[in-house]
Amino acid sequence: MIDEATQILALLNKKSRVLPLQGTFVAANVNGCTVDVGGGHIPAQWGTDYLPEINESVWVEFIDGVAFMRGPTTGKAGQGTVVSVAGGFVTLTTDFGQIIVPYNAALTPTAGQVLKLTWRGGGYADSLMSTSPPPNVAPPTSNGGTKVHADKFTTLDAASWNGSWSSSRLWASNTYLGAAWYGTKIRDTIPSTAVVSRVQVYISPVQIQGNNPIFALHADLSRPAGAPSLSSPTAIAIAPGWVDLPNSFGDALKSGGGMAGIGLDHGGFNILHSRAEDGDTAALLITSTY
Repeated sequence: MIDEATQILALLNKKSRVLPLQGTFVAANVNGCTVDVGGGHIPAQWGTDYLPEINESVWVEFIDGVAFMRGPTTGKAGQGTVVSVAGGFVTLTTDFGQIIVPYNAALTPTAGQVLKLTWRGGGYADSLMSTSPPPNVAPPTSNGGTKVHADKFTTLDAASWNGSWSSSRLWASNTYLGAAWYGTKIRDTIPSTAVVSRVQVYISPVQIQGNNPIFALHADLSRPAGAPSLSSPTAIAIAPGWVDLPNSFGDALKSGGGMAGIGLDHGGFNILHSRAEDGDTAALLITSTY
């Protein structure tokens, strides 16, 4: 009679043996591809529809001695913001750092635009995005009851100063200062203990022209009689939709941070819609853990 240990060993011997290794992509053909693993070129089956670049680092999975190319060992950005264009290539900032890729010849990339990326045979800026949607919120953690929050704050008021509060639109230009006010709702919502991971502002442009607008902070809960007092000026490339601001802005706006709103401290000839034209203009989306 076969004992229990023998039966278990027999079952284990029938299981597939899987060995994942890191390799380098060498070449592709219709039936498969060639990868370099440990200094030797070996044939591999396609285990994904992803087409790597030559010399790209890839995962190679051996299943019962047969190699399968599973895909890249690093993440790939889905979109990027234009920094500059030169020699048929566009430089983009992405969630994975700065990259330089070719772009669709039908496009005329300009600083601040958000371009969609594809990654078949290398990075490629394929199309212009109409807007950049707000990110999904990560599921809550269980570390002592804190969780990730994405808190949206629309403005209570917004205007631009040129010797007086002469426009309800937000201007960033040589002669105008802009400001948006949120009352106490930011500091009332985000505690001082919050860890800020992302700050975004909603851009609803009338026009984007010239140098980048210079975003700044102010301490006013509502519109002052005189010009806004702005601090921490930072030039930011903009495009329609949600645009990243420094995380330090969120730390300054949360409870105990001392600041209450954002402003535009000159920069280019950029104009954003008024609150009456778009209720989300200059809205803030602050992602933090508390």
